[in-house]
Amino acid sequence: MDLIHHTKEVYEDFFQSAHQDGALDAKTKKLIHIALVLAMRCEP
Repeated sequence: MDLIHHTKEVYEDFFQSAHQDGALDAKTKKLIHIALVLAMRCEP
């Protein structure tokens, strides 16, 4: 497995786990994510 593929898989796993319900529900986390993206003037 090459490093780029491995890095992508690890990031995808992190992203999925970060958006699961916990202290905040998944919808709230997604809304915070969108707000941060817009504040940084990035494309979601």
